[in-house]
Amino acid sequence: MPHSTFMLMDIPIDNITMDEAVQRIFDAVTSYTPQSPSSHMHFVNAHCINTAAVNGNYRQVLFRADAVFPDGAGIRKAGTMLGVPVKDNVNGTDMFPLLCSRCAESGMRIYLLGAKPGAAEQTGRWAVEHAGKEIIAGSRDGYFSPEDQKQIIEEINSSHPDILLTAMGVPRQELWLDEHRERLKVPVCMGVGGLFDFYSGTIPRAPRWMRRMGIEWVWRLMMEPGRMWRRYIIGNVVFLMHIKKIQRNMRKEGRKQP
Repeated sequence: MPHSTFMLMDIPIDNITMDEAVQRIFDAVTSYTPQSPSSHMHFVNAHCINTAAVNGNYRQVLFRADAVFPDGAGIRKAGTMLGVPVKDNVNGTDMFPLLCSRCAESGMRIYLLGAKPGAAEQTGRWAVEHAGKEIIAGSRDGYFSPEDQKQIIEEINSSHPDILLTAMGVPRQELWLDEHRERLKVPVCMGVGGLFDFYSGTIPRAPRWMRRMGIEWVWRLMMEPGRMWRRYIIGNVVFLMHIKKIQRNMRKEGRKQP
């Protein structure tokens, strides 16, 4: 196992910086050939770990992923509790502008799939304005039936994107990408959760000072209390219980994280 990887709930998490994560994505794009499978790279936060604890299929998808990036204060707290300092908060929302700029520099393009009708399209307009260049291969909302999937995959492949971002929520987005891995002819596929909601203007982003302090979850709770209270109020307690259990098991076995 690479030195920069640590295990959490049987999920290998890449303990790298944001810049290193972006470079890893573009290295995967440049090394891709039509004969090779897509590289699947995902983000995990405390909610993802809670979901993985009760959803074995999702946990296996993350285990098989080419990269799993540490997202949020919960993962950083877990790293501290387990003796593995987490280098950076590698979240998709902060990464997106960096991806757009690198695509503009390299001539690569992104396909946006997911979220409510109009959100992916509006996110694409934000990306083009930010990059100063047409970097969006196409977009499609996430409200589609199983009968539409073949057509959607054909649309994605025919647009020849270098990166596919799917915003369908955890674990649907990761499971969907894994299910269609052999049919998607895209160098890099990533699940990005609520990213399109932020960049389409549907949900305002937390102030920068809250993001620096690692308490963006408080802002999300304030913006959507009816939908988010269970994830953050109950979910954070459940997450800490999982980490405490891992700590106890490590003490019993007399081992340390790599």
